[in-house]
Amino acid sequence: MNQSFIQTREKLISLLGDLNDYELNTAPEVGAWTVAQVVEHLAVAEVNFIGLVENAIQQNHIGHAEEKDFSIVRDRSVKMKAQQEPSTVHRSAEDCIKLLQNSRNATEAFLNENKYIKRYVVFHPRFGVIPANSIFTLIAEHEQRHMEQIDEILDAIE
Repeated sequence: MNQSFIQTREKLISLLGDLNDYELNTAPEVGAWTVAQVVEHLAVAEVNFIGLVENAIQQNHIGHAEEKDFSIVRDRSVKMKAQQEPSTVHRSAEDCIKLLQNSRNATEAFLNENKYIKRYVVFHPRFGVIPANSIFTLIAEHEQRHMEQIDEILDAIE
């Protein structure tokens, strides 16, 4: 894991703790996501990203891949379609934080059981073959992208 991976999540949880019900569950426009939906998406995405690594280990994809520049993920002008739409469940700040903590706990448990992920390569649908341990950078970049989205949502609903 890298520092950005840890710090981004800490910043996100800190932000969520300050939000009220309206801020968490109000979409800026019809069809747009709420902050709570963004959080659900991030929790699900982390589990899915780790699933890519788990699959690489199960398939014994040992090898070397060049590091990729994942900063494009933060570019909000580049639209990306989520693999699945988040639910419309009404969530409190505590619920949102718990979702994020559960996904991170699952990641940490996976890492405790799989100490040598840097030996493996992962196939990512957008970036191709990447080093398995770079998935943490990708998760952090993805969360930073969506923290910007959260800021946009909050500005729009004020």
